[in-house]
Amino acid sequence: MKFLVCIVAFLGGALAWGQQPAAAAPATGGLDQLSWMKGDWAGKQDFNANGGEAMVGDATDKIDTGIAGKYLCEMLSTTLPGRKPTDTRHFISWDAKAGQYTAWWFNDTSTHPMELTGSLTENKLVLFSNPAAPGPVLRATYESTQDSKLTFLLEMKTGENWTRLFLTTYTKRAAQP
Repeated sequence: MKFLVCIVAFLGGALAWGQQPAAAAPATGGLDQLSWMKGDWAGKQDFNANGGEAMVGDATDKIDTGIAGKYLCEMLSTTLPGRKPTDTRHFISWDAKAGQYTAWWFNDTSTHPMELTGSLTENKLVLFSNPAAPGPVLRATYESTQDSKLTFLLEMKTGENWTRLFLTTYTKRAAQP
């Protein structure tokens, strides 16, 4: 009988614990400051061809919060003439402990994400890749000077200078009914 009472008490406690509401999500802090990036965007991506033939592709970027509001999630694609569209995902979060933004970039040409960190000044988010990681050091700049415009500039560090890889200029698409 004592054994049965112990099992009932244990199950009652376990069931009561399971009914507790989930812990509140941590404050997103600086992530809320990126709301100007959200939207369905379309535009042109202009590659630096180093004096060669111009390379401009059609670009799209859909940005919204995701994963319980802890990330700003981007789905990007660029289509160059004669090529299939690229497939890229960016996830941006706010690291309150470090006081900075952290991003992970996944694309269709790599099997591992690239990690970047950076800061925000008004409507300009600047992220840098880790200089200790393999590959070139990159600087990514998202900027909005108008409600319906967004630019995304990607640069590579060459010595002490920055070389533009591409500049994407987006216009926000009208909301779908």
